[in-house]
Amino acid sequence: MRKYFLLSALIFFCFTAPSCEFRKPPPVGELKSHIQDICEIPGYEHVYRDIIYIDRKTSFLAIPVVDTRVLFAVDIRIQAGIDLSAGFEVEQLSRNAVKVSLPPAGILLADADEDSIEQYFIKEYGDQVSRLDYYDEIERKKGELIDDAIRRGILDKAEENVRKIIENFLQLSGYTTVVFEEFRPPEASRG
Repeated sequence: MRKYFLLSALIFFCFTAPSCEFRKPPPVGELKSHIQDICEIPGYEHVYRDIIYIDRKTSFLAIPVVDTRVLFAVDIRIQAGIDLSAGFEVEQLSRNAVKVSLPPAGILLADADEDSIEQYFIKEYGDQVSRLDYYDEIERKKGELIDDAIRRGILDKAEENVRKIIENFLQLSGYTTVVFEEFRPPEASRG
């Protein structure tokens, strides 16, 4: 799983980067632009292996005209993190302290791995199951899996991991204290 990929990369950077203990921290505006370059920060990922069954039967005058059944499995990735395009702020509190306002975590990706589709059973009488039928069923399943991932706490885990990544980045830049709060966009000016 790649849920800690960015965190691992940051930790690697911590141990290989020159010490920044005696450096003056860079200006907050410069740090904000570095963080903003990332745009989206994935923080956690669930991979589901889901079994999907398609069953379509049609009859005319009690005579079966269509009897189509398919049983297949597919891997679906649900990835959560923080979308920085929604806005965020970095404010310097003192020489070595900074406050970061981030939007709440959300679902960044819900994607099926087409290469993982494994068909277990197929019966096609009177009609065939098209690739679009597979995709329609997978699309229907994604909503259920997103809800399940949220119930299991994917958003909380993603937010925690993203905060750790940003905190480590800022501490490597020379800020010893990093405070987080929820980002509240400025209200639109009323005309």
